[in-house]
Amino acid sequence: MTNRIGMLEAQVNALTQGWLRLAAALEIGGLVDPEHLERSLRSIRWPGRSIEPEAMRTLEWLCEQLAQARVARLLGKPPTETPNGHTL
Repeated sequence: MTNRIGMLEAQVNALTQGWLRLAAALEIGGLVDPEHLERSLRSIRWPGRSIEPEAMRTLEWLCEQLAQARVARLLGKPPTETPNGHTL
């Protein structure tokens, strides 16, 4: 069971990194409005039921990561490292 949880965690981390990099690339390319993307993420609700608290915390974290990366790009700072050791 522990091995399976570790595999799932690695898969979620990979998807998160991919998603953050894709969102950043779309922002940099001017294809996505950062404020619209953030509003959209913060307002997600599942049809017919409430979203789980952990899912909301994850969406908030994604918004924070994108905002921090945006500020770093504006200031010309090098990419930052996430708690998982990945760079943005």
